[in-house]
Amino acid sequence: MLKKLLILLFIGSCLGCHKNQQKAGCGTQVCTDIFAIINIKFTDKNGNAITVQNYSVTNLRTHLKIIDPGSTIIDLAYGYYLVADDSAKSQLSTEGDDVLVSATDPSTNQTKTVTLKLSGGCNCHVNKVSGVDTVAFD
Repeated sequence: MLKKLLILLFIGSCLGCHKNQQKAGCGTQVCTDIFAIINIKFTDKNGNAITVQNYSVTNLRTHLKIIDPGSTIIDLAYGYYLVADDSAKSQLSTEGDDVLVSATDPSTNQTKTVTLKLSGGCNCHVNKVSGVDTVAFD
């Protein structure tokens, strides 16, 4: 009798576990402690780095801004602007999203827009899948 009861308990617990089983979000992975950033450089027609106005980065899948415009200048080098960093990883899909980067040259009022493909999501860090590193104004 005890043997039959144990068998029934075992079958019931197996069925219960299968019924309530949930898929893990991103799974287990080993990541480094680095903080990844993706930047873009803006230059004038002579290739000199410039400061731009009306800088924006928009995820075309969600139509949301990825970064705070006040935190876009990277102090490492003049003319470089932050596109995304690891703090924005959750705003990007694992496979990659098209991201629209737009800025205006204040000396000519010319606006340039480029599309980059960035991934994040379940990846360890944000990554640029494709797109330019430098945008040159005419």
